[in-house]
Amino acid sequence: MTVDQALDHPGELLAVWDHSGANHALLVYSSGDGKLELLAVERMGAMQREAKTTSLRRRGIRIGATDGASPFIWSKDGGFTVWTLTSVVADGRDDTLKTTAGGVVRRADVASVVSFLAVDSLGHRGVKAVTRSGVEIVIAEEDSAAAKLDPTYGMDNVMIDAAWATFLGRDLAAWLNVPHTDELP
Repeated sequence: MTVDQALDHPGELLAVWDHSGANHALLVYSSGDGKLELLAVERMGAMQREAKTTSLRRRGIRIGATDGASPFIWSKDGGFTVWTLTSVVADGRDDTLKTTAGGVVRRADVASVVSFLAVDSLGHRGVKAVTRSGVEIVIAEEDSAAAKLDPTYGMDNVMIDAAWATFLGRDLAAWLNVPHTDELP
């Protein structure tokens, strides 16, 4: 299916720009019941991306982002939502940000967003919101087995595999209008 065909697909759609690579990839997903189904992928140049984004917005299609092999897709259009392919991990509407792990925070209570890398595991990385009282609420995280299984796994791998946490953290901080700290290399 082409992107144009996918954009005519019935139901709610999510157009996702992939941050990885020199060419910009547009992925179109069907969104329903918290699940995402990939319908089409198309690579295009920066000028095409700008025109396509304008066209998508005119059509009322929500715009999102991802990064390469990231386990997460997110959007700050019409609220802030983070998905895996099978579920919603976090959802922010109006004044509240909720995670499926049970974390709930008012937007006004968030002081900052941190993209983190665990000190004891190069595979454990993610994004957390830090409240004004110092409570940390994990928004999205992964513990990649590759870091444990591959004895050559190092910071070069982390820079590629965990870049999603930097991008997601920046977008969440922008949506919350708070500072972003990036602890990733």
